[in-house]
Amino acid sequence: MARNRETARRLHELVDSLSGRKLVVVGDLIADEFLYGRIARVSREAPVLVLQYCNTVRLPGGAANAANNLLAIGCRVRLIGVVGPDEAGRQLVHALAGQGADVRGVLQVPSYTTPVKTRILAGAQHSTPQQVVRVDRVAEIPMKLPPPVKSARIALRECEGLIISDYGYGAASPERAEEFLQFARVRSLPLVVDSRFAMSQFHGVTAITPNITELEAAAGVPIGNDAALLRKVGLRVLRRQSLGHLLVTQGRYGMTLLRPRRKPLQIPIYGTDEVADVTGAGDTVIAVHTAVLASGGSPEEAARVANYAGGVVVMKRGTATASREELHEAICRDLPC
Repeated sequence: MARNRETARRLHELVDSLSGRKLVVVGDLIADEFLYGRIARVSREAPVLVLQYCNTVRLPGGAANAANNLLAIGCRVRLIGVVGPDEAGRQLVHALAGQGADVRGVLQVPSYTTPVKTRILAGAQHSTPQQVVRVDRVAEIPMKLPPPVKSARIALRECEGLIISDYGYGAASPERAEEFLQFARVRSLPLVVDSRFAMSQFHGVTAITPNITELEAAAGVPIGNDAALLRKVGLRVLRRQSLGHLLVTQGRYGMTLLRPRRKPLQIPIYGTDEVADVTGAGDTVIAVHTAVLASGGSPEEAARVANYAGGVVVMKRGTATASREELHEAICRDLPC
């Protein structure tokens, strides 16, 4: 009990210290769109349901969601990425700027289209809407686009941590991110990467935060819930890529923290496994994990606070964030003071 009280006290202190931390987010800016409808009838044209349209909600996704989560816990954020000259891009930039993000590093590229992921949710009258299909409208950034070296130097001058959010659209590919990685290493900044398809190409960073499926794809090994195999594969990744640590999210099984010469730390899921929506939970995890590292927290402390944040957001509909107040409440529930 005394140990729990001391752990809780330390985690509360770290959560309080998040306010005002300066972080840079480099990555693929995505618009997460949620189209809500009500099941009206079965179509006479085909055996499909007809949805009566209700409304559409558009929220920051991808790297923009990581930035939004940092803003929600009081951090100061500089965002670096690319949008197209379209409504989705303008809305993303306007929304984040309105929350206080520095968006001067967001470049509008005429030949690019801002990625939009539209999730169509439907339900009967008085029932909870469920996702029935997702439509992705995406385009890769032109390869001839020069790396944002000037933005990197300006952004990293005073920042305390760096997030690379690589969804595979080109803004944070290993090649384009290399300038940022070099600057961060020189300044010994916490540098955390989340890469959907290229995690094995990021070397010498503080941490990578894959979900279990991404780790399996990178390693070419099905892991499932095999703790021993996860440890073996994870340690191999740590050695091969010279990582400080690896934080693997595992859905209802929580997350596992792997560090060189240390036993794996398995952290059970916070809350319930009856989740409302997992959209963007990985963005929340990397945002909070990096912010806690930037505040002087250890990898274990950062993982535990990130686990609370992930547990909070999956109980909300749509792409969501967790506030410092919600993190304090989660700590108190899990580790009674």
